[in-house]
Amino acid sequence: MISSYKQLSSKYLKGNMKRTILTLIGIILSVALISTVGLYMKGSQLSQIESIKKLNGSSFHLGISNYDEALVNKIKYNPQIASFGLMSQGGIVPVGEVSVQKNFADHRALEFLTYSLVDGRLPANEHEAAVDSWTLPSLKKDLQIGDSFALDGQTYQLVGLLDNRAFTQENKVGRFLTYKHDFAMGEGRILAEINENADFNEVLEEMKSLTEDENLVINERLIKVLKPESNQSILAVLVIAVSIVVIATVVVIYNAFQISVVERMKQFGLLRSIGATRKQIRQIVMREAAVLAVIAIPIGLVCSILAVAALQSIFSLILEDRSYVSFFHIDWWILFISSIITLTAVLASSYYPAFFAGRISPLLAISSRLSIKKEAFKKHKNNVLKKPLSFPLSLALKNVKRNKNRYTITILSIIISSVLFITFSSMMDIALAHQYVKDLSSRKSDLSITLQPVNDDFSAERQQILELLKSVENVSEVKGQDRSFEIDLKDKTQSLTTVAHIKESIGKKHDITIGNRIEENKVKKDSELVIKVLVYSFITVISFIGSLNILNTITISIIIRRKELAALKSIGMSQRNLKKMIIYEALIYGVSGSLQGIFFGCILSYIIYLAASGVLRVEWTIPYQACLITFVSALIISCLSVLNPLRKIQKDNIIDVIREQ
Repeated sequence: MISSYKQLSSKYLKGNMKRTILTLIGIILSVALISTVGLYMKGSQLSQIESIKKLNGSSFHLGISNYDEALVNKIKYNPQIASFGLMSQGGIVPVGEVSVQKNFADHRALEFLTYSLVDGRLPANEHEAAVDSWTLPSLKKDLQIGDSFALDGQTYQLVGLLDNRAFTQENKVGRFLTYKHDFAMGEGRILAEINENADFNEVLEEMKSLTEDENLVINERLIKVLKPESNQSILAVLVIAVSIVVIATVVVIYNAFQISVVERMKQFGLLRSIGATRKQIRQIVMREAAVLAVIAIPIGLVCSILAVAALQSIFSLILEDRSYVSFFHIDWWILFISSIITLTAVLASSYYPAFFAGRISPLLAISSRLSIKKEAFKKHKNNVLKKPLSFPLSLALKNVKRNKNRYTITILSIIISSVLFITFSSMMDIALAHQYVKDLSSRKSDLSITLQPVNDDFSAERQQILELLKSVENVSEVKGQDRSFEIDLKDKTQSLTTVAHIKESIGKKHDITIGNRIEENKVKKDSELVIKVLVYSFITVISFIGSLNILNTITISIIIRRKELAALKSIGMSQRNLKKMIIYEALIYGVSGSLQGIFFGCILSYIIYLAASGVLRVEWTIPYQACLITFVSALIISCLSVLNPLRKIQKDNIIDVIREQ
């Protein structure tokens, strides 16, 4: 027993469970898309921040040299500065054939340098030290963490190893880091970290006004990733990307409700004929939208969290050193905003269909003449369409023409999915083409050796060294050019042993400089892998959601035509011709939607390129590969989406379907 017209909403949702589920899927996909994009961007930002800190070996935002007491106080009492420390360089001390340069830092400065540490810990007092691992043999034979050694008349305990940097080995000057408590005014450099809630541009401008430009060092690469909104070009790209996602969400939800309303024109006409007002009809539709949103939004949020968690699992499987890769991050603020955007999109998207439903004429709705446009009779002279094999195609074209609303709604889903794929593919291509990624992906050899010629017979000496290097057991490939040699190793874990062997067998006879890039290359390789996994995983998620959107929309459009298709079968149309007709319709949707999606996707791709050109120095090209994938995928998905509804329609009883109200 229905006591209120508002109960019609729940009655319809329960009575048409299949269509309700399909509409729910559309909303779930929408909220999943928004929240996944938000969580992806947040997680991507965090992982890039950690990667850049690892590459730089430090996490400070700015450094200031030649400072005075007034400047120290301004930094110390500035609420926009989170923390600061002092660091200075001492003299260069010879140790055997190489040298080490002393570096002093207080506790706060040492916290910024933790990313340079590969083993052990950083020094906590003046009698502890951390050094580059390649300098260990020169400092003391068989020196290990925990052992003591003497340097420049003082005794230190080795507590940590710093990552090997190629430039220190090539210059034969290693790094020696120890703790220092008291610094003279103006000694060394202030290292500062800006408060994450502060206005970075304002702080940087203030620091520039307090000192000369040559005294200020800004970690621009880290700041750009940490605060993308501080750069207008990056902000413009983010706004465009988020706008595309929100518009896509609105269209997807609108499609679901518009199809539902068009299908129920006769029901609304009957309600109007027995006294239901326009407002009551609108409230029925809006109530359905609210109920579906409340059910779908939590499910969509859970799906997005699971997608990001799965991505983190991929990192755990493919990365050797995953201690600094933390992609999985649940930001409740992002989830809350995604929920609000989706709820707003659901209510806004359902308002027009509700408004349209309230204005329908009862007589026209009951006679089912609202959604079909009568065509004028025309004489066709196209002999091809008169052939029996072309009849399903001819009928498919007529079906598309006579119901513009259904065609527009269905085609919008394909356009939106195509635009999403092309646009985000182009964004990722631009990111991968950026100089930062080029620097990461530029592969360098494991070891580099530079020869310092000491006699006139340079070519003979060079050839002799080349032959000796090829004979080293762990060397897989040697490339020589002028005075340098690039070496790849068979077993990279034995790099230190190989370097020691080369020094023993070649270094005593020839003046050479050896650079070990194993650790540096590993960090770059992991960082490159992180970026590529993020890029392709995100495109996969976008493609998956877009494909489900197309499947969902076309499936709904076929299911609501069961009565129409049963009528065609009742007047003699075979199941084979019916199947051909629907497949032709799907192909028309796929071709038309994908071509329009490619057109708009390329335009948006170029707009994003213009917005990003202020930061990234790349050239824009038409994304041919993405366009081809979009076109072929749209055709395949459109055809696949009609197969399941066709199987169900084939099993329908024609008389029962036609008699349905």
